This record gives sequence, C-alpha cells and structure tokens, in this order.
Amino acid sequence: MIRTISFHFFAAVILLVAAVSSVRADPAGPGYAAVYAPEAAFEECRGATAADAMTCAAKACAAAVGSADDCYTLVACDAGGWAAIMGVMLEEIHFTTASCGAPTREAAIEEMKARCAGYLPHMKECWLSRVIPLHGDEDAAEAVEISWSKADFEG
Repeated sequence: MIRTISFHFFAAVILLVAAVSSVRADPAGPGYAAVYAPEAAFEECRGATAADAMTCAAKACAAAVGSADDCYTLVACDAGGWAAIMGVMLEEIHFTTASCGAPTREAAIEEMKARCAGYLPHMKECWLSRVIPLHGDEDAAEAVEISWSKADFEG
C-alpha cells in the first residue's frame, strides 16, 4: 500500500513539474513589468516575456533617474490577465504600487482595494489610476478614478 501511494505521489509530482515547465515555455500572453524609483520615476513596458518587459522598464527607469541603483521592480508577469497601478499615501510617505495577472478587471480592482486596506492604520488614501488588459491591445489601458480613504474601511 505504501508503494502504491508513493508511486501515485511521484507520478503526480512529475505531472506537476511538466505542467509548470510548459507554462514557462509557452506563456499565455504578453509580458508586462513595472519598475519604480521612489519619488522619481515609474516606468512600465510590455514585451514577449516578463524578462523582456522588465529589462525594458529597468532601462527606462535608469534613464529617467540617472542610475539603475535607484530602480526596483514592482511587478513582472507573463500570464496575461489584467494589471493595475495604484498610488498610496501613508502618514509619512507616498509611493506607487502595481499588480499583474488578475483574471478579470474586477479582480484587479479588488486586489488593489485589499492592498490598500492592508496599509491601515497608517494609510491616508489610495487611488487606483489605471487598469490594463494584458491580453490584447497595448493602448487599451483604462484610466480610472477610484480612491479609498481610511473612512472606507472603518466601521
């Protein structure tokens, strides 16, 4: 019985590794990456892969601020779906954050709302500025005006 369970477990692991390898080799959509230099630059790119997009965005950020040392990757993904860009104002600092890979526009918005709530009690305001479909036209990014304040999460 233990040999049967071990065999099935081993077979499941092999199938899982094969599935993950095929996803990496054949991404479902265009790559996307966003790179940020605090209070200086926010750059994003699309590419054939997340790595291509990240290289592009990192170069753009370094060019904008003069040094790659000031830039860091916020998000990079290959899987298509939806990306979202949000500004966050805390009591002492403000910054930009991003996500990608949400299955729907609504899921991207809900993810950012949950992230915003995660900054409580120090969060003053979050504002979602764009949602971007990563499964088609690069120019189809949608400017949105959605914001949340502390009051939206209290009581």
